[in-house]
Amino acid sequence: MPGDSKCFICRKQAGKAESPPGGYIYEGRHFAICHAPRNIGTAGTMIVESRRHFLDFEEMTLAEGTDLAGLLMRLFPAVKHATHADRVYSLAMMADVPHFHLWLVPWKKDEPLRGVAYLAGEHQLPSIEEVEQAVRSIRRAFDRSQGPLRPERIEGKSHR
Repeated sequence: MPGDSKCFICRKQAGKAESPPGGYIYEGRHFAICHAPRNIGTAGTMIVESRRHFLDFEEMTLAEGTDLAGLLMRLFPAVKHATHADRVYSLAMMADVPHFHLWLVPWKKDEPLRGVAYLAGEHQLPSIEEVEQAVRSIRRAFDRSQGPLRPERIEGKSHR
């Protein structure tokens, strides 16, 4: 599936670049999910990477979009639960790595910064142990998740 030999994400998924910390928590037909590099994100920051090399939502197929929606409905609650986050911010820019990838960044209400300021701010780098623990916890929560099949999602109920 990975197809551009110059692309970092394609090389990583093909095993030709450093593996993500804690490995991939999910490897499916259209997407793979891993933790962000330790030197870039806080513990629990996850990245959803497309398996096929494409840039953004415009180039995404309907099957990929449908798959992504289902994965995000499982991944957001898994990240919130495992990291005790109050919110999970999502961000997709493809600025430095022109391959579709979506960042999920946990945020806790005791953080002094919110929103874009938080995403752009400097954070204490997590230890490899903190990252690996976050990956284990998120993997467990993701694997247990019913995602889109939860009753409140079918009926459109919201908690806030």
